[in-house]
Amino acid sequence: MTAATDRGAILWGRVLSAVLIALLAVGVCGALGWWQWSRASTTGRTVQPEPAVPLAEVLLPAETGGLAYGRQVTVTGTWADEDAAVVTGREVDGRPAEMLVRALTVPASETGTGEEATLAVVVGWRPEGDVAGVDDAPGTQATIEGYLRAPEASAASSTPTADPADGTFWASAMATSELAQTWPAPLYSALLVSYEGTETWTALEPLPPTTELNFRSAAYALEWWLFGAFALFITVRWIRDNGRVPPTREDGA
Repeated sequence: MTAATDRGAILWGRVLSAVLIALLAVGVCGALGWWQWSRASTTGRTVQPEPAVPLAEVLLPAETGGLAYGRQVTVTGTWADEDAAVVTGREVDGRPAEMLVRALTVPASETGTGEEATLAVVVGWRPEGDVAGVDDAPGTQATIEGYLRAPEASAASSTPTADPADGTFWASAMATSELAQTWPAPLYSALLVSYEGTETWTALEPLPPTTELNFRSAAYALEWWLFGAFALFITVRWIRDNGRVPPTREDGA
């Protein structure tokens, strides 16, 4: 019979050589992968926002926003005789700011449901501390172009101690869930960010274009990273099988 003793000492020369080769391979593959990923970002296609369409084509009252967020739309309605929300604690161009959100009554002919509805419109912004009200009186007709954005979660935070301007109230978030408690139903689930602004409130920046990845370069980046991971796997297996002195075998009765 033959018997095998335990495996011997670690062959540090082999192990260190294998580790150095693996580090070099992983480093090269990682660097090449990152280079390709950078190319995927910088050589991607610039996509302009889709042209504005009537609101009813992308979103109905009380309907979940979903794919409607980020779409450019136009709508015609009248400013509702409801207090507007002045949202505090914002920042625009590095300056503390407040934003005005008004209720726009969308007529039945514009909603796509056959009944009128209320749309929250982000009219614009002002530097924080400059108390101001709405510019257009309730009942004024308005045709607005802008983009749809998702509502914010309701937040419990402090609001200014100063009295708000006539026809407004302080709010800490652009949350349709809160606005629905005071404004007429049904309420749209998205907010419309207006491109026009008013005399007192400055319009926010238009929806910027987006950049799509160069998918070929992105695929090359993933391939390089997979090569690096495979090289690391092979190195670990090789060290496990060859990194120690082979066991000696002894003859026995």
